[in-house]
Amino acid sequence: MYIVLEGIDGVGKTTHITYLNQWLESKGYIVEKLVEPTDSEIGKLIRKQLSNPEIITDTNQQILSLLFAADRLTLKKKIANTKKSKERILISDRSFYSSIAYQNNESISKDWIYDINRYMPRPDLTIILDLDPKDAIRRCDGTDTFENINFLKKTRNGYKKLLKYPNTIKIDATPSKSEVQEEIQKVIEEKLNI
Repeated sequence: MYIVLEGIDGVGKTTHITYLNQWLESKGYIVEKLVEPTDSEIGKLIRKQLSNPEIITDTNQQILSLLFAADRLTLKKKIANTKKSKERILISDRSFYSSIAYQNNESISKDWIYDINRYMPRPDLTIILDLDPKDAIRRCDGTDTFENINFLKKTRNGYKKLLKYPNTIKIDATPSKSEVQEEIQKVIEEKLNI
């Protein structure tokens, strides 16, 4: 199974993936965590670009979209093989849905994002952790250009539009970590029938 946690910066994806990993392993699953961008050479280039103040320009957003699509392809085989397994679970911190939400300027169409990511396997379950951007900013370290209130408002709205897709649900990330994790586990228990 391929499970993805999505949401704006500061919602707690990394924290909840760590908790989920421990919980699923305690249930007997073989679990692997994925992070976008990856540690590949393409991923390293993306990480470098994320701190560039010019990254939010139209051309740079287009370049970033292509880089993320290429970086994701390095995960394609692993994701496809895991989706075939009953005892293995991949938990990913982001997926191509992030590109749809984050590359949110007028120079990039959602259709184009789908097109450049068309060869990637789709998640079996996508959990969008939702949080008010003001609260998210307080949680962030402020190192990425994307960590500003106006950009995160647009990105949050982009995530809300993704709720129309199958196997995509929203969980409020405002409560305590333990309460949010409990909600995430309920959703996964239902999906896995455990």
